[in-house]
Amino acid sequence: MNIKDHINKLKVILNKHNIDYYVKDNPSISDSEYDTLLKELENLESKNSQFITSDSPTQRIGGKALNEFKTITHRLPMQSLANAMNQGELENFNNQISKRLNLNNIEYVGEPKLDGVAVELVYEEGKFMYGSTRGDGVLGEDITQNLKTIKAVPLSLNTTTIPNILEVRGEVFINHDDFKLLNKHRLDNGESPFSNPRNCAAGSLRQLDPKITMLRPLRIYCYAPGVLDGISFKTQKDFLDYLPELGFPVNPHIKIGKGLKFLKEYYHEAEGLRKKINYDIDGVVFQSNLYPLQETLGIRREAPRWAIA
Repeated sequence: MNIKDHINKLKVILNKHNIDYYVKDNPSISDSEYDTLLKELENLESKNSQFITSDSPTQRIGGKALNEFKTITHRLPMQSLANAMNQGELENFNNQISKRLNLNNIEYVGEPKLDGVAVELVYEEGKFMYGSTRGDGVLGEDITQNLKTIKAVPLSLNTTTIPNILEVRGEVFINHDDFKLLNKHRLDNGESPFSNPRNCAAGSLRQLDPKITMLRPLRIYCYAPGVLDGISFKTQKDFLDYLPELGFPVNPHIKIGKGLKFLKEYYHEAEGLRKKINYDIDGVVFQSNLYPLQETLGIRREAPRWAIA
């Protein structure tokens, strides 16, 4: 096997192991074995730089420290959601949708609302081009180099059918176990601990030096599309099912159901779930599953009528 083929084989193996670990939650090799393969790839690329590509696992780490973050305009605004503060407001949300559509038993997708940092990942011709914070919903900060340090963010799409443009929204977070280990390490080194996982995740994404971000145990769950070109979906569930095929992690506790009964049951289930999962949530998100119904319902002020937190 020639050098170029060997490099490409190592890239495929390492990307597969990232998907096994972060998407399937089923690691097939140990961390030390992964590090050995990565080191082998780094050595080969250092001696054969003409074969280095932007989607190589070695390219997650790098980039010079920035003086400031550039601004990125979202092609499609990242809107905030209206809030239901009690059961009555949740019932009102369902009643309004049913009335506008003249339909009963609307099909919803329910998911835990992660207490993290909203980001957008932009892929063109299957390659990760740039990523940004939500910002004010219209303008976000370019944190591409920091997002590349998150191993769960694919640098190229794991598919033979490549969309022209694929924008994926997600939430970056730190789980409880990783946060405890991080703070223990800081205390052992005479550094002050972080106050909570959410603030730590936000601060890590806003480091001007990506080498600092690399040291933080950031994770991501992806949940929504932005602009799509060359691919389309009928439902939110179809989109969520497609994401893991490309290498994106999706929250395993997302469910689909119909009507007010599902909204109430899922909310109460999530209350119990909060005590069991390894990361912070601050509620749940419900949205109409069918994209044509979302288009019909439209937007009220700056929040969609078809979703609620």
